[in-house]
Amino acid sequence: MRISSICFFVVSVVSQRLTKPPLQQNLDNLKQGFINNLGIVHSTQSAFQAGYIPSNCKKIVQREGFNAADIKTVTVKYDDNSNGPITDLINTFARVPVRTRQYVRHVVSLPATAGHAYNDGGDIAMFGDTINNINVYIHESGHSLDLIGAYKDKPLSSSQKWLSEYAQDADVPDPYSQTNQVENVAQNTVVTTYERNVPGGFFGLNPDANKIFHQYATVDTEQREAGTLLVKGGSCTGRLANSDPVPVSGATVKIAAAAKPDVGLPAGITVVAGKDFNTKESCKDAF
Repeated sequence: MRISSICFFVVSVVSQRLTKPPLQQNLDNLKQGFINNLGIVHSTQSAFQAGYIPSNCKKIVQREGFNAADIKTVTVKYDDNSNGPITDLINTFARVPVRTRQYVRHVVSLPATAGHAYNDGGDIAMFGDTINNINVYIHESGHSLDLIGAYKDKPLSSSQKWLSEYAQDADVPDPYSQTNQVENVAQNTVVTTYERNVPGGFFGLNPDANKIFHQYATVDTEQREAGTLLVKGGSCTGRLANSDPVPVSGATVKIAAAAKPDVGLPAGITVVAGKDFNTKESCKDAF
């Protein structure tokens, strides 16, 4: 497991609900294409130091009303990266292209009756059955690319470049995209990832896809100029620094005496500068 928080001082147009109609009712028809074409990267797992949990994970867990002592923390090292966190979650996250995955620090999975997720400064909180939904991982990772500033135009969702290109299109990808421009960019990230990794692409799947062409093309141009972030293969070039390990609960003598786990990044990996943001309010609806 592994989390953080642009205080949302973005221009008001970014948080406004969008009025363009949705091209599709959802993006569920992309899931199988992702599963067929974004393979599971091999990984090795190891238990986190007993009595400790990454501080950002603990923050999310406690914010959501859970006890950190009930959380199982696992360190996961993917063969193409060094990342974090338990079978379905690990394997689904492993399908996300590595140069996108490197913009996610920790992933926390918590129980819930309705599946939903949010991104807290590069840490993804997953609830309910979203741990099996590849679209959600790509969507939430898309928030990292946008709001941490992976793209030339940053944050992309509030840039003049994005807003001018958006204005030229008739539709947005789906109803969830109508929430605001931050969610719209994230859903267009799902569309672009599909177009770039699945034979036939999104434009071969939907005959009316040109209604969102300028939005797609903007995300695609930005990700290519940043190092083909949404294309599978390759290896990571940088990563958000892990949050400090902290005791699971009140420090006991045993925990206080134990050595903290080493959460430093491997040699040769550039530390990606983090940003404070939280998409909980706009991501609160179930996918």
